[in-house]
Amino acid sequence: MADLDNYAFPLATHLRSEDLVSVWCTKRHADTSRVLVAPARETPAPEATYTVRTTASSQVKPYKEQVRAAVAGDAEIPAGGVQLQVAFVVGPHRNWLNLWKPTIDALDPLLGRTRAERDWHPKDGRITDLGLHVAIDPSLGHDVVVTIAAAPAAI
Repeated sequence: MADLDNYAFPLATHLRSEDLVSVWCTKRHADTSRVLVAPARETPAPEATYTVRTTASSQVKPYKEQVRAAVAGDAEIPAGGVQLQVAFVVGPHRNWLNLWKPTIDALDPLLGRTRAERDWHPKDGRITDLGLHVAIDPSLGHDVVVTIAAAPAAI
């Protein structure tokens, strides 16, 4: 199955504004596809999370290494669908949409790898429920605080 972030990114890029603070995607086998655009609303925080403050550009390997290190201590999520939420806290000049792909690419300790010898190629097609969120904190400058919650998808 295709990666949810690859579907969401072009739409989020088109809708991009300071009001776009949360993107939710779900994929299921169905005859049709749907899009819902609605105001953000607060939801309960996931129970288990990983948090990392990155200091490298998201375009370079150290960014992915910092994210991977934050999740490396846990076991891979059992086979099947995965629900994933990633919350970014960024400075006001960061384009948070450009953080999605390199962050998800670093989650192979949780998602598994497509091939054992290939870094940065997680089994992200397993993600069936994806939430991506942003908050702005001017004190961060170019640093990014990333909080990740991942678990087996509800059946």
